Amino acid sequence: MPTAYKSADFSQLYRQYRQNGGIDDRERLSSILDFDEGLKFFSSLDVHIEFLDSGCSTLADRRDYLKVRLAEINELVSRISQTDDLEDLVELHRRLNVVAIELFLKGIGVMEIHSLITDYRHLLTKRVVSLISARLSPQPCEFAWFNMGSDGRREQTFFTDQDNALVYTVDGVPEVDAYFENFANEMVAALDKVGFALCTGNIMPSNPDWRGSLEEWHRKMENIFHNQSQNNLLRIIILMDIAFCAGSETIAQQLMDKVHQMIHDNFGALMVMARSAVMSSVALTMFKQFRLEKSPEHRGKFNVKLFGWAPLIMTVRVFALKYRFSDTNTIVRIRHLEAQNHFDEEFSHRLQEAYRVLTKAKMISQVEAIVSGRKYDYYLDPNNLKPEAQEDLKRALGSVEVLQKLAYNSFFSSSGM
Repeated sequence: MPTAYKSADFSQLYRQYRQNGGIDDRERLSSILDFDEGLKFFSSLDVHIEFLDSGCSTLADRRDYLKVRLAEINELVSRISQTDDLEDLVELHRRLNVVAIELFLKGIGVMEIHSLITDYRHLLTKRVVSLISARLSPQPCEFAWFNMGSDGRREQTFFTDQDNALVYTVDGVPEVDAYFENFANEMVAALDKVGFALCTGNIMPSNPDWRGSLEEWHRKMENIFHNQSQNNLLRIIILMDIAFCAGSETIAQQLMDKVHQMIHDNFGALMVMARSAVMSSVALTMFKQFRLEKSPEHRGKFNVKLFGWAPLIMTVRVFALKYRFSDTNTIVRIRHLEAQNHFDEEFSHRLQEAYRVLTKAKMISQVEAIVSGRKYDYYLDPNNLKPEAQEDLKRALGSVEVLQKLAYNSFFSSSGM
């Protein structure tokens, strides 16, 4: 399994990473170049190298190292579209994952890692779609395959599972439904083999809730938006991060347009999502110290996803939906809200920095799980961080709390409605 990492592959690198305090290249460059305050991230490895080229000779080794790794990545990625063998895709996925973790531990930032992993996993998924389509050819009609969750937001990290949906054009023909049921089952099995773990919540097109004709999807959405059970609310939230992956982009756009139209036509559903976002706990006490677990299993740690990262993602999402912005990426959503004067520049920068810090903490917790050989559970021990990194994390959590208060005023106070 490509995400069944070996701790020995990364133990030494992780020790070095901790000794260096987890410093990334933007922090190194900030002492050399005059950075625009708005440049919180390098958006990709190409941009990263471009800035290293504009630095001084002391970073020449960094630049040369990254150019070698980028050439390796490009060579591995180019092979994805050339192979007809799932076993080859398994090995390519494994090797690319290893490179991604090594780059993170060498000081590459959050957005570059997101971009790298999301891009190659997108290509892997598209290749699996192509191989299964060829095996089950001919298709009875056009279809579209979607990514959701972190993949739909273009925010992939070192571990992944399947969050997908399937739509096709022909409605009410049993033979077509049977074909795409088989197609979905074959896809889910193949993706699992290639390294996209089965979704524990069953958010996969092998589940009929997540596949159907375009007309059937319309009927499903009418039901879930007008019957807002807890399960249907979860389905609505998942659909808010849907993104096209493979197949017919025209059909995909029709479904995505319907999803956004439904949320605009059902403000009550958005209010329920907003209430869930603002009520989510953050791992800070009233004295601005970490709120840590007391249970023996996780004593002295906190769940960085549940009590930090997720409240930020959820609250930014409801703001974006309120103001009818359809892009799914969290940083893009924040910048759009700033551009439309819903967030001021300083607060936008604080939220972008909070996203970087919390996502970096999530990635560190993933690496800690890999190095220790334990099952990944999102728990992070803040005492493993340098004092400066702990303070950064507290500020990030504080920014999330401020965002939640702003959302409460925007959605639930009489002046915000």
